[in-house]
Amino acid sequence: MTISQTLAAGAMVVVCILARPTSGADEPDPVRELPPGKATADLPALLEAHNRERAKEKLPPLKAKPKLQAAALAHARDMAEHGKMAHEGTDGSNPAQRVERQGYHFRRTGENVAAGQRSVAEVMKAWMDDPPHKKNILGDFSEMGGAVAISGDGTPYWCVDFGLPMPEFDPAKAAAGLVEAINRERSKAGKPPLTARQKLNDAARRHAQAMAEAAALEPKDNSSGNLIDRIKESGYTYRTIAGLAASGSPTPAETLKTWLDQPSQRRLLLGGEFTELGAGYAATSKGVPYWSFILARPLR
Repeated sequence: MTISQTLAAGAMVVVCILARPTSGADEPDPVRELPPGKATADLPALLEAHNRERAKEKLPPLKAKPKLQAAALAHARDMAEHGKMAHEGTDGSNPAQRVERQGYHFRRTGENVAAGQRSVAEVMKAWMDDPPHKKNILGDFSEMGGAVAISGDGTPYWCVDFGLPMPEFDPAKAAAGLVEAINRERSKAGKPPLTARQKLNDAARRHAQAMAEAAALEPKDNSSGNLIDRIKESGYTYRTIAGLAASGSPTPAETLKTWLDQPSQRRLLLGGEFTELGAGYAATSKGVPYWSFILARPLR
């Protein structure tokens, strides 16, 4: 069974369940030495096996991530303790919730589980022979954590959590990156660059922070004012003005693309009506990015 779920802010979780094997290979493997009730998240052989498969397809290697290992270990133990292989934890949790509990903020996450295989080689063969699991192993991830736990009856329960993390930006550098990206697009379109103004940058930054604090593009609590109020508070006077906002797009380039893909917003960004700009970036406690962008023609 394969389950795909799109989460808030564009994040993705992909999970797969593999049936228990009826028989297994008999290779030597340290996993076999684990007594019932024991578990480990320290499986370099599992990481190496994943990266061998990725290397065959000329894909970049995965890196071990302790937060993902902690999530995988907790779930492997849960499955072993209850003798049940599933992506739903006995507390009702799903894979995305378990990695978030460890403080891992992701653009994309996935999980493979299995039961009964008694070596890294055996579980990897089972996963690679199954298209949905193989897709996760060769998927658009950069990090992973893996674990195996042994149940009371000696059955191994495996869990691997994959992740593509949300990038972490310095807010000022993120905003500057957005300005640079927009002016590159204007240059391609034969348009003059827009000039960044500190007052507009300050207004955009405060607006991005308000959106991130509310985790909404349009915060219901407007006690702190809206974008126009923030521009006026900055002391910037304008003839014409427009604002754009986005959430969930992790990089300046991807944020700009979401706007350029909309004809009306593309006209604003690449047109000749505005001469100045301001940009702001902030992220929620879960790492979800919020972007604010102001286009203006000053009154002077």
